[in-house]
Amino acid sequence: MKKIGSLLAICLVSQLAVTDLASAASYTVQPGDTVKQISDKYHTSQDRIVNLNKLFSTGLAKGQRLEIPNPNHHSVKAGDTIWELSSKYGVSTSKMKRANPQVKDFHWIYPGQNLNVPMKQTTGYSMGNTSEKQIALTFDDGPDNRYTPQILKILKEKGVKATFFVMGERTKQHPEILKQIHREGHAIGNHTWNHPDITQLTDQELEKNVQATSTEIEKVTGVKTHLFRPPFGKMNDHQLAMLNNQHYQSILWTADTRDWDGVSAEQIVSAANTNAAPGVIVLQHSYHESGKFETVKALPEIIDQLRAKGYKFVTVPTLIDE
Repeated sequence: MKKIGSLLAICLVSQLAVTDLASAASYTVQPGDTVKQISDKYHTSQDRIVNLNKLFSTGLAKGQRLEIPNPNHHSVKAGDTIWELSSKYGVSTSKMKRANPQVKDFHWIYPGQNLNVPMKQTTGYSMGNTSEKQIALTFDDGPDNRYTPQILKILKEKGVKATFFVMGERTKQHPEILKQIHREGHAIGNHTWNHPDITQLTDQELEKNVQATSTEIEKVTGVKTHLFRPPFGKMNDHQLAMLNNQHYQSILWTADTRDWDGVSAEQIVSAANTNAAPGVIVLQHSYHESGKFETVKALPEIIDQLRAKGYKFVTVPTLIDE
């Protein structure tokens, strides 16, 4: 299924005067700026900037406006522990620790100490944890009995775990392939029943479509998925909030290989390499209806070249610390 290229255009916010980092609302990109430079300047993480602004790439354009996440702090009180604070704020202990590199031993937090609290994720994820050199390979639109088995064979030979966003109707057609995906340790996400533009669905239609797919996945694998990827990467804020309330994490991507568009294996590999960075989510497909499709040819090169650069391949749940 084709992804809409115009999604690369970012919804921009009005620029406000920035006089206080704690109340910063917007930043205008200057020549040479990178996401890392901006995150360092405002004492936040790269993934928070990317996810808040729904960026489909870490590349920035001069004049582009970015929302800057406001910091959240907690003043430690007597009896506080890192585990209780993680539970209170609804974030993992690993995220709490990553947000506070100045704390060397979390067994010894003390009253009056100020801790940075990572905000609970309420937007979709285009990027995961950027503190380690990890990347998530993702495959949409399957399972099928042509390309998916070839992809699984390569992943097994290379010792790579990936994430498959599957459709309900194809899961129903190829349950044994989905069982293999699950059996071989890959993560599985919901990609709707039949790949509609969900922005054209009513809330009731969307809920029925997503639930039917999750039910089919659970029937085949015995596992309930909490990952969701909207077809074409399109969803409105109301739908994102609704699915979030139903405990789905909406997953987008940072690197589109455009394998769906008939590009060559060399172009697919180049797209993955060019956009490689810690926390990146790579978009590929495990199904193609007709025409040129070279993901299977490109995949071994992507894995070998990124490994040579020091990257480790993980599933989306690992990448986002869920």
